[in-house]
Amino acid sequence: MLVAALDTATLTLSCALVDVAPGAAPRLRCERTEHAPRAGSGAAATGGHGARLPGALRDLLVAEGLKLPDVEGYAIGIGPGSFTGLRIGLATWKGLAYANRRPIAGASSLAAMALAAAPSAPPGATLVPLLDARKGEVYAGFFRAAGEGVEPVAPEAALPPEALLARLATLPAPLAFGGGLDAYADALEAVPRLGGAVAFPPALAVAALAAPRLLGAAFDAQALFALEPHYVRASEAELKFPKGLGPGADR
Repeated sequence: MLVAALDTATLTLSCALVDVAPGAAPRLRCERTEHAPRAGSGAAATGGHGARLPGALRDLLVAEGLKLPDVEGYAIGIGPGSFTGLRIGLATWKGLAYANRRPIAGASSLAAMALAAAPSAPPGATLVPLLDARKGEVYAGFFRAAGEGVEPVAPEAALPPEALLARLATLPAPLAFGGGLDAYADALEAVPRLGGAVAFPPALAVAALAAPRLLGAAFDAQALFALEPHYVRASEAELKFPKGLGPGADR
């Protein structure tokens, strides 16, 4: 089964074409990784994820001599991460899946990082992928290797560095990695680190996590419409207007 996989949870766009089959490890055909400029960096407005999709997928298909109808399933990282990035990626992949009547499945972006990092971790370690959540927090996941995959040992959360340190003290052999470490390097200096681990969610790992729900699946419009980002924390609009903005809303 040819799967188009994508993650846009961070400033790094990761897109890949992956062959998945029952009982076999996913096989990477080709991939594309691009780094979008940070907001306010002075870069052109065309530099974001929205400008790169769906062109990134098109370029991969061309490189493999394939066309869009050849894609048999879509795998998408659903966060946590950048609210805007997640919406762009999910909207693009859902639109392609709907237009081509293909199954789609989402996977945790933090779990994808943990899966990619698992081979480099010692047995028994708690994998702790971290992403910059801004506002003085990191998005944190807590996983352990389980067979060929990973399983959560605690819920994903948005935590300030001091709360993360307290959480790590309760877990066996925690090893942290990811862009969140660099964002709060001073506050997290004492955190045990997994050297050489991934810094962002890779599309290949997203495909591997989504594969069990894509193999043998048919197009399901209801499941497609129900697929939403996993933000972990409330957006600014939800915090400012918890009861909405329409007629009758309590402001």
